[in-house]
Amino acid sequence: MSLPECTVETNNVQNLADSPTQSAEELKKVFDKAGDDIKKYINDSLLPAISKDITDGKTETQKLILKTYKYNVTTLAEISSTEDYTIPSTYKVNTHGLDVYFEGTLLALNENYTERGTGDSNKIRFNFTVPKNSLLTFIIRK
Repeated sequence: MSLPECTVETNNVQNLADSPTQSAEELKKVFDKAGDDIKKYINDSLLPAISKDITDGKTETQKLILKTYKYNVTTLAEISSTEDYTIPSTYKVNTHGLDVYFEGTLLALNENYTERGTGDSNKIRFNFTVPKNSLLTFIIRK
């Protein structure tokens, strides 16, 4: 199943003249139009398509929805920049399915850490030494 495409025009305000000739009430409607149209798409097209797919016992839609897992870890020992670190769950390498935080700061892939392995992996390598008792957070999308 493919979900219905959203074709809502979102540049309603951009299309207005530089010096509007509409009344304040008409301008408010133009500013609200994209939000109202997106809400209508979600409620009248997207959600019914997802509900029908689930009711029909199909799993295609469920496969499209990513589940997010968050793990907080406090290191018990120093992690050297030459060793692979095992994270709490697997992720798909090279899919941007993993975010790594060190002491609350998002680390940049290939700058602060590298992914290890291919396909499904639970290994990364930090490009710096992680001190003992550091807080690491892993956000994994599957």
